[in-house]
Amino acid sequence: MSLTSSYLVSVKNVKPFFDSLIGAKAPDAFTQKFIENLGFKSTNDRLFIGVLKGLGFLDENAVPTETYFKFLDQSESKTVLAEAVEEAYGDLFDVNKQAQNLESSEVKNKLKTLTQGRYSDKVVGCMASTFKALSEYAEWDK
Repeated sequence: MSLTSSYLVSVKNVKPFFDSLIGAKAPDAFTQKFIENLGFKSTNDRLFIGVLKGLGFLDENAVPTETYFKFLDQSESKTVLAEAVEEAYGDLFDVNKQAQNLESSEVKNKLKTLTQGRYSDKVVGCMASTFKALSEYAEWDK
């Protein structure tokens, strides 16, 4: 199964967060303090660590991976993110090859089916909005 269960409670910082990653020196390990140093001090922003792990940007120990370093190349960033999203949400793309273009409600319904009711409606909604926000920031025209 290829479907990350990481999500954000609020997606308003997706664009500024990823923009700030591009401009920052990669840390040895991704910590809450590093996120705060980037200017993201809300407890909700801590969830970015799980999302980055789900996208394959960080390994289990929160150490940046090759994907993270590729993302830092500004000419490639959004394409690298698109590939990471496609990988992290593989099951969703198996259901619809153009999953990034689905409406939020459609994403939520597909995720409900794919997660087989393991998560509450609120969590599935957060998963769907995280997917949509990442998809909107990514560049899909390969």
